[in-house]
Amino acid sequence: MTQDEINWKDFEMSVNLHKNYLDLVVKLNLFYYAITGAILSFHFTNEIQSVSVIALILPILMSLLLGFFLIYASKLAWNLRENIKIRAKKLNLHVYPEGIVLVTLCIIFGIIMLAVGLGLLYYLASSEISL
Repeated sequence: MTQDEINWKDFEMSVNLHKNYLDLVVKLNLFYYAITGAILSFHFTNEIQSVSVIALILPILMSLLLGFFLIYASKLAWNLRENIKIRAKKLNLHVYPEGIVLVTLCIIFGIIMLAVGLGLLYYLASSEISL
């Protein structure tokens, strides 16, 4: 296998990986909002909120863990973006997929999830409801 063939394979794999990661981040975000929205809707419409407070643990944990994960994933997505750029230059490509969209989405979704998690923690700590 020649060096050009290796570069093409690496470029192709990196672009496919980027597409799959972008798809996964969007689906993960939709899943997160569906679960969090359903649980918060249950909590705020339930008359006996002391029972539903326990249900807040899942969105809090999901928010904080996914938020930290997505912030970390943005660094990994940046590395993937750099690899795509390097391979494109080695292959003399003037047009190639820009990976900043994945990086930006990871940062935005991560910050939002962390904010939701911290907000729910504050709500839980300041509420008069006891477990």
